[in-house]
Amino acid sequence: MIDLLLLLHQNLFFYMKRKMFRKLTPTYSFEQIYKENYARLYYYAFRFITDEDTCKDIVNDVFEKAWQNFGNLNFETAGAYLCAQVRNRCIDHLRHQQVEEQYADFYRAITEEDMDTSPDEREERLQRIEALIKQLKDPTRTILKECYYENKKYQEVAEEFGISTNGVKKHIMKALKMLREEFGIRKTVPENEP
Repeated sequence: MIDLLLLLHQNLFFYMKRKMFRKLTPTYSFEQIYKENYARLYYYAFRFITDEDTCKDIVNDVFEKAWQNFGNLNFETAGAYLCAQVRNRCIDHLRHQQVEEQYADFYRAITEEDMDTSPDEREERLQRIEALIKQLKDPTRTILKECYYENKKYQEVAEEFGISTNGVKKHIMKALKMLREEFGIRKTVPENEP
């Protein structure tokens, strides 16, 4: 019985010492987590997005967020947490890319609708677009401008407005739908697709 108590006491002592060591050397622990997970997370992101630079940016953004929240990071589940964050960032990137492609298709349809259009008619179209954007209510108008005029990521805009990235996407889709209806352009991608 005394041996069992001694063993429990020793294990508790080593456990506490390990916890204290981790708290005393967060840089070393974070460096260890970074080295153990970076390559795996990069290749995981590459399964979703085949652009090397974008994958590196996503993984680096995830590690930056992990560093900022390092005090709350659980060492035992850090790998799973980082993996989930990379997956979510990849999905957000793909959704943002899809909306950008829809906007580009919309813009192409407007500009290519009639190649014989005079510069005055093109200027009139652009003025109509600007007028329609001005008619949008906030926050939809501001979100559209920040995403397309200022090229901000959905995540940045979501944090600024205190909403989810899905909320940002809904505002963008609402604005694009209004523009398509105004110009009589059919949507090429169903709205409920991610």
